[in-house]
Amino acid sequence: MLVAKRGGGGGRIAESVKARTRRASLLRNDDYKALLEFSSVSDIAVYLGKSVYASVLNGFALETMRRSDLEFLLGASILAEGVAFRHYTGLNDKKLLDLWLEYFDIMLFKNHFRYKLGTVEWDRRLAADRSDSVLDMVADYHLTLVDKDKLFSGSTLKDIIMSVKDDELRTALFEAVPGRENVSATESSEFQKAGFNMGMILERYYFNNLYAAVAGFGGIEGRLLRMLVGTRVDLMNIYWIYRARRFFNMSPEEALTLIIKARYHADFNLLTKVAFAEPSAVPAALSGTPYAGVFDVDSGDTVMGNTALREVEIECNIYRFLFAVAERVFLSGSIGFQNVAAYLILKELEIRDIVAITEAVRYEFDKNKTNLLLVRPLGKVD
Repeated sequence: MLVAKRGGGGGRIAESVKARTRRASLLRNDDYKALLEFSSVSDIAVYLGKSVYASVLNGFALETMRRSDLEFLLGASILAEGVAFRHYTGLNDKKLLDLWLEYFDIMLFKNHFRYKLGTVEWDRRLAADRSDSVLDMVADYHLTLVDKDKLFSGSTLKDIIMSVKDDELRTALFEAVPGRENVSATESSEFQKAGFNMGMILERYYFNNLYAAVAGFGGIEGRLLRMLVGTRVDLMNIYWIYRARRFFNMSPEEALTLIIKARYHADFNLLTKVAFAEPSAVPAALSGTPYAGVFDVDSGDTVMGNTALREVEIECNIYRFLFAVAERVFLSGSIGFQNVAAYLILKELEIRDIVAITEAVRYEFDKNKTNLLLVRPLGKVD
């Protein structure tokens, strides 16, 4: 765990000023409206290539860019921006930033798992290309969760898991795939099951460690960091339980095994109440908490007029809640790493919106309905 003792006031001011400057560079409503008007993914790519995203899109053939490639490059831009903050942070904040960016180690692990063991050839090639692209794009990024050489040279599931540096995490991953350690390829169903099980373990590990780290910061900085990370942990735990019960027919007891151990406002009693409620009764189980409205999309008509899309609405509500929390950090006017963390969350959510728009354009979805499912809705765009 990071210690609460802080130093280097100049570094804290510098990182806060940098975060506020970067926040001002986020896309504006007019940019969103322009993106919604385009008729092709390549048009969107060209537009973004002239924006703040030029640094990650420069050198690529934007006029012929595929949706999946554009989405990948946009996602990798968060890593590039996160690494850039290392020049403005003090020692403790560098440690926390490195921990925050370990999520990209997890992405790389999952990517290489698909590359080595996936049964669909195009997916294997894509995963390999993307792994190399990330590391080429962000030369200053150093993996901390996995050993890059072991990960890239591994040819079996055991080899890939052995690239994980943490002994406890490595053991948990092996336990998730009993009897499959030496396979060099997997059947589709086994591949998906192994990927899901390992993905859940990695997510829990990451957020448990991240919340434990921010707990070591004191004062308003610590309070705001716990709010940023803790709110996300709460919402993920509730949503995982909801999905496990609704879509996978898990018992309440089984659903509770999925949750992250860290606790913020949603303590174990509340999570147990959610788990034992019917999915349609989750909003009632959350009554009196900040999260009740997030899951209340079953009453009356849905925003989209289509009950099949209620899960998309719930996810959108979750992202909007996180957006509001990140904005509150900047409105506090305080200095500290919470500004860096809040900016990275806002950037992540902006990219989520761009991805939603590119998918809508690709599949010719109604732009006003797409607009209603953006984290930052714009009202009627016609």
